[in-house]
Amino acid sequence: MPKRVDAGQRRSEIAALVVDVIQREGAASATVRRVSEAGGFSIGVITHYFRDKDELIACAFDWLAERSFAELDTTLAQAGPGLPRLHAALEFMVPRQGASSFPAVWLSLWSGAMHNPGLASVHRRYYARWRRILGQCIAEAARRAEVEPPPAMADAVDLLAAGVDGLWLAVTFEGGRFSGPRRRRLVSQLLASVVRSGASAAGPRVLARTRVRMPR
Repeated sequence: MPKRVDAGQRRSEIAALVVDVIQREGAASATVRRVSEAGGFSIGVITHYFRDKDELIACAFDWLAERSFAELDTTLAQAGPGLPRLHAALEFMVPRQGASSFPAVWLSLWSGAMHNPGLASVHRRYYARWRRILGQCIAEAARRAEVEPPPAMADAVDLLAAGVDGLWLAVTFEGGRFSGPRRRRLVSQLLASVVRSGASAAGPRVLARTRVRMPR
């Protein structure tokens, strides 16, 4: 009797293979043939679950995003409520160089999202979810009077998301310039430039609001 295979598990296994191939060899190598070779099974196994390379890579993007959110959820659950949780969310998105954050994969997938509707759809869902989390963290810190409610929440969220993306790119390409303490300090400065400390924060430690020129 043929062995039954869980379709969801098999798709996840294939997605993980795609991520591995892209990280090691680049997106151009993530063909159906190459992924089947990496997994040690026939091309027919891939085509049974995916119509073409575009669908294969979109699934890999989705798999990687879900994995990242699961790790982020764990990080936030371990952080204290309010401002510590907001800091933890931002710092999570600026991992140390060499961490298992798959930079080559993210860069390839982001680039592909500019032209591939499937990747663009996953990208929109991913960032909408990330923005919701940031908004929830800011709102929680505001309820605790640790920060002032931003005049425009959407603007604050977008500035923070763009800022950590920029830091992530800098760490990815020039990690030697960003020690752990410096990354945390830059995240704190980014946050202070976008969201004012609340009235109940300890007086001398309230960070002055500064202007940061965002990359264009």
